[in-house]
Amino acid sequence: MIASNHSIPQPLRQRLRENQPLLSTFIIIDAPEVVEMAALAGFDALILDLEHGPYTLAQLPRLVLAARSRGAYAIVRVASNDPAQIGAVLDLGADGVLVPQVGSAAAAAQAVASGRYAPEGTRGANPWTRAADFGSGAEWYARSNADTAMMVMIEGKEGLAALDEILAVPGLDAIFLGPVDMSQSLGVAGQTEHPLVIGEIQKSVEKASKANIGVAIFSPNVEGAKRWRALGARLLAVGEDTAQIMQMFRKIVAEYLMK
Repeated sequence: MIASNHSIPQPLRQRLRENQPLLSTFIIIDAPEVVEMAALAGFDALILDLEHGPYTLAQLPRLVLAARSRGAYAIVRVASNDPAQIGAVLDLGADGVLVPQVGSAAAAAQAVASGRYAPEGTRGANPWTRAADFGSGAEWYARSNADTAMMVMIEGKEGLAALDEILAVPGLDAIFLGPVDMSQSLGVAGQTEHPLVIGEIQKSVEKASKANIGVAIFSPNVEGAKRWRALGARLLAVGEDTAQIMQMFRKIVAEYLMK
């Protein structure tokens, strides 16, 4: 058995209901070693990115296994609100799904239903998948419904306008606030620290907290993550693997060239 630096003591869905925050980062490099190193460094959850990463479902199993074998939750950001893809990544063993660009309660409800078996949803039934340990039996369906975390990304004007209705969708575990896309939608592209973006995020966190829905937020740096944690965010996604590696490469070169 591969040794882990920390275990996964409880399902991700349960963790999202608690006040103890989770530290995460996005993974777009198709390499199990990168996933393992991030988990060993101490990240609680890793977001495997099918929307912007250069890999597909065929490469995903080894990345999910790399995360979970080293004690980190494996969250998959799917490319779109596609029921077939949502069901597929859950069959591969993901702890949760992150659905991008959700702008209405109907879209959020579709996302949640795609990740739950009947009678709670519409996910295709198969108890012989990796997630079900290749044959867990009928009890698998109830356990998966209880444990799987379904999250939607609020990234634009439409999602912000419909936030109250989205937060009322039964079975939704968390919203993920994306300041990069949000800044684009709000007309201040790339300015993730713009007062307009910060204000919308703050209002969204307050609404979600009142509705007892978890909040996940992206930040390019630790300082921003700490700010959102203090406000009540439960999942902090700090940067992504390529940015962090590039930053370290530049730091080494700059230090070497320093006179």
